[in-house]
Amino acid sequence: MADIQFPNILLGPGTVTATVLDNNGAPATVLEADQQFTIRVDWTLSALAAALLGGQMLLATYVESIGAGPEQQVGPTVTVPLDGSTAYTADVVVPATTLPNNPAPPASGVYKVATVLTHQNFGAITDVVGVVEGPVLRIG
Repeated sequence: MADIQFPNILLGPGTVTATVLDNNGAPATVLEADQQFTIRVDWTLSALAAALLGGQMLLATYVESIGAGPEQQVGPTVTVPLDGSTAYTADVVVPATTLPNNPAPPASGVYKVATVLTHQNFGAITDVVGVVEGPVLRIG
């Protein structure tokens, strides 16, 4: 879980969590590359932030290879309109074969994951942001 940063402290607090849903049996940190997988993101806003923020939240997930390999966004950017609620859930669905299947050394198939939640209003990105780092995944 991570905090959401607000430019005005009166709008906080807010939190964001990201959970990788297993695509091939426990543990959820080892996934099959030839099957899609999902990252479920939940976030909360204070009642004041929920009442005052308009626009939408943009949700994106990135991977950074440990060792040789890709560093990229995985899955599409998900747009969630803000409707005055204090709790939201959205999924980033990563298509099958987005990342290499059982790469040979020096590629490890191990990735650090970062999920970023940003606020957009009137087409502009604001200073409201939350970043969840982790978990470390083996995809092969």
